[in-house]
Amino acid sequence: MNLKNSIIIIICLILLAGLITLALFLLGKTTTPTLNNIRNNTAIKIIDGDTFELANQDTIRLLCVDTPEQGEEGYDEAINFLSSLILYQEVRLESSLDDKDSYGRLLRFVYVQDETGEEIFVNQEIISQEYGELFPYGNNSCSEIER
Repeated sequence: MNLKNSIIIIICLILLAGLITLALFLLGKTTTPTLNNIRNNTAIKIIDGDTFELANQDTIRLLCVDTPEQGEEGYDEAINFLSSLILYQEVRLESSLDDKDSYGRLLRFVYVQDETGEEIFVNQEIISQEYGELFPYGNNSCSEIER
């Protein structure tokens, strides 16, 4: 192989590597939101069936809801349900009497819009779909949630 053919092969390999890098970059952009393009009130991590984290790093504990703990029956189902409702979605938060619990989590009623624009009361939905139980937390009233 002469020098001219070797240079052409090297240039082709460099171009191919560049195209692969560009393709991987573009695929990464479309599959998962990054923290740079989501709002602070977007749920980015589900901790368990009644707790999640926002993009601004606040941890939210759903008021008046208790879901199974790790190792208990229904734990995975509760996490999956909460994920299906709010993960990577903007949420609206409402507080009650107690602002935080003893772990520093914000105690909130949580709302999210579905694909039709209807607002879903997440706390109520978890209870009505039987992924959790009504659980008064702290000094907060649970009268907003129907039994």
